[in-house]
Amino acid sequence: MLRLFVFIAVAFSGVFPISAQAPVPVSNEPRHHLKFENEYVRVFDVVVPPGDATLYHIHSNDYVFVSIGDATLKAQALGGQPGDLIVKDGETRFTKGPITHRVTNVVNTPFRNITIEILKSPGPVGTATPDNSPGHSIVLENDRVRVERLILEPGQSTNVHTHNLSALSVFLTKSKVQVESPNAKPETIEYKPGDFRWRAAPVTHSIKNIGTTRFEAVGVDWK
Repeated sequence: MLRLFVFIAVAFSGVFPISAQAPVPVSNEPRHHLKFENEYVRVFDVVVPPGDATLYHIHSNDYVFVSIGDATLKAQALGGQPGDLIVKDGETRFTKGPITHRVTNVVNTPFRNITIEILKSPGPVGTATPDNSPGHSIVLENDRVRVERLILEPGQSTNVHTHNLSALSVFLTKSKVQVESPNAKPETIEYKPGDFRWRAAPVTHSIKNIGTTRFEAVGVDWK
């Protein structure tokens, strides 16, 4: 009888491994890799292998995530039922904190995103001049952030423009650009998907795609 009891206990211990798991802070969730932090932002590179799931984890702050690649997931808030979460490459979503949840990758490709926690805002600096480039668009805006997307084909460039909000830029494609700022030497930068860069305002510059592939980036501006 004791042997039977032990067998049943072991068998059922694998059925509900996560439902009994105490939520952990996002910084302790093993699939969230902290890559950058300052007084305004924390940036996590999140990778969930095929068929794997995060632990239940707590986001204490508002956050934005940018998907690197397409993904099909099951998302579940603590105490709720799992629901479908389907995102496209470069899709950006804002979530109000605090929230406790987990996600499960239900397909046979890795799920990756860049999760950007908003700690506080440095506020606007100076006056902005808009980027009216054909490949520029605003994809999300609320009281915390404005999210912009920029697409430049090879040889295309933006006009000279000024950012008066600090921002975190996330790069979606393998690309090569030249950045020009007044009274500064032009800077050539190569990016790959999932790279990111913090930009403290104010910044005046133009960007030219000098590579052979499309340049795509998402900029999350702190309001």
